Amino acid sequence: MKKLKVAFVGLGSICRERHIPGLEKLSNVQIIGVVNRTKQSSEKTAQEFNLPKIYNSWEELINDPEVDIVWIGTWPYMHAPVSISALKAGKHVFCQARMAMNLLEAQQMYETACRTGKIAGLCPVPFGMTFDKTISRMKREGILGEIYFVKINSYSDFNLDPNKPVHWRKDHRVSGQNVLTLGMYIELVHRWFGWTKTVWGSYQIFTPIRKTPEGGIVEIQIPDQVQAQLELDCGAIAQLNISGMSNHLQESVEIHAQHKTLYYDVIENKLFELKKNGEREIITPHKEDYYDVKNWSVEKDFIEAVFLGKEYHPNFEDGLKYMQVLDAIYKSAHSGQKISIH
Repeated sequence: MKKLKVAFVGLGSICRERHIPGLEKLSNVQIIGVVNRTKQSSEKTAQEFNLPKIYNSWEELINDPEVDIVWIGTWPYMHAPVSISALKAGKHVFCQARMAMNLLEAQQMYETACRTGKIAGLCPVPFGMTFDKTISRMKREGILGEIYFVKINSYSDFNLDPNKPVHWRKDHRVSGQNVLTLGMYIELVHRWFGWTKTVWGSYQIFTPIRKTPEGGIVEIQIPDQVQAQLELDCGAIAQLNISGMSNHLQESVEIHAQHKTLYYDVIENKLFELKKNGEREIITPHKEDYYDVKNWSVEKDFIEAVFLGKEYHPNFEDGLKYMQVLDAIYKSAHSGQKISIH
C-alpha cells in the first residue's frame, strides 16, 4: 500500500501531543521531516521522533517532491503563506485551528484550495465534539424544537495581570485578529446551529501596552474582552461574552429552545438539561452518538479524505466562515453598526 508522506512546518505542543500520535497509528502514513524556527530545534525534534529529514526552510519542505501533506503547526502569521504555497506546489494541507491572521488571508487560502482541488483542512476545536451527534439528533428528531437563543460565556484571567509579558496569542504581529477563545466558539456555533448572517460586536483593551519577554514594548491591538451578538441563518440569536479579565473561570454554552434548555459545561465536558425547577439533569449520548474527544480521529479523518475522497471538516470554507464573523465583529466595534455577512 502506498504511504502518504507527511512533513511538519512547526512541530509544537499540539502536534506533539495529538497529531504525531494520531498519525503514527495509521499504517498508510509516514512522517518524514520537519522544519521549526531554528535549525537546532528542527534537529532536536527530528531526533526525538526519529524523522529522517530536516529542512532549512519551509520553502524547501514544500518543494520536496517526496512530501504529500504539509502539516502546519506554526503561529497564525505563517498559516497563509505556507498553506497557499503548499497548495500551489500540489500538496494537501492540514493547518492549525486559528486559520489565518485576518479575513483577507483566509479568503486567499480558501480560493487557492478551490483552484488546486487539494484537500485543505483545519484542526477542529475540541469544544463540543463529544456532543456533536447528540445535538444534531435532538434537532433532527424535534426534541429541542425551534432554537431561540444561545448564550456563551468564556471567562479567564489570561489578560488580568497588566504586568504579564505579552503572550504570542496577545501579539497581533503573530496572531492577527484572533482573540482568546472567540474563534473557537464561533466554530462551535456554526457546527451546531449553522452560519451567521449578521453581527454586532464591541470590545475593550484595558492594558494598551505590554512588555515583550525580551524586555521590549509592544502596542496591544488584540482585545482583552469581546461581546458579540450573532444572528444565525436558522433564526436564533447567539450571544458571546469572551473575557480574559475575570477572576471567575467559566466556559459554558446555554441553548434555549422551544422544548428544552440545555447547558454545556465545556471544562467538565458535560451536557445537561436545565429543568424549570432549577435541577440539572445530565444528558448521556447514545452509544452510536458518543465521540471520545480524548481519542479523537482527526488525523485518520483527514488521511481518509486524502486517500478516499471522504468529506473532511473543518475545511477551509468552514474556516473562512468563522473568519468572516471575526472580521465583522471588529468592523462593528469600530463603526457601532450591525454588519451583514454576504
